[in-house]
Amino acid sequence: MTPLINYLLVGCALLYGVFLLGEAFVGGTWRRAVLEGVLLFLFIGILRLTTGFPVPVRAFGGFSPLPAIAIMFACVLAGIAARYVFSRKGRFSWRSFLKPLVISPIVLLPLLGSLQGITNLEPIQLVSFALLSFQNGFFWETVLEHAKKL
Repeated sequence: MTPLINYLLVGCALLYGVFLLGEAFVGGTWRRAVLEGVLLFLFIGILRLTTGFPVPVRAFGGFSPLPAIAIMFACVLAGIAARYVFSRKGRFSWRSFLKPLVISPIVLLPLLGSLQGITNLEPIQLVSFALLSFQNGFFWETVLEHAKKL
């Protein structure tokens, strides 16, 4: 993995932690915030154990071109934003809009595994990865909305 995506994931995880604290103070949802924080910590810990995250000791292998990763990441963000606009009821809320955006690299990680071993990326493959990234982003917010109801 490129160092950029690793540091982007660290930044988004920290920002998500800040959102969790803010939500706990404002909404009084301490139990949920602690649960989500523990799950986030476990996710980062698993990444650390398996890859040496954020400075990888072991790489996932293969070639992952930085422009393709940037396009895929932008499409994940666009998918999350599109889902929010598509399913929004009532007033716009920055907190509800930004919360899923800060964990978007988690959605991108499985897609990056599809790039391993590729030495040459054809334009049609890049378009396919971009559309798949948008789709994952679009449906990821749905998962977050259902998690709020639990």
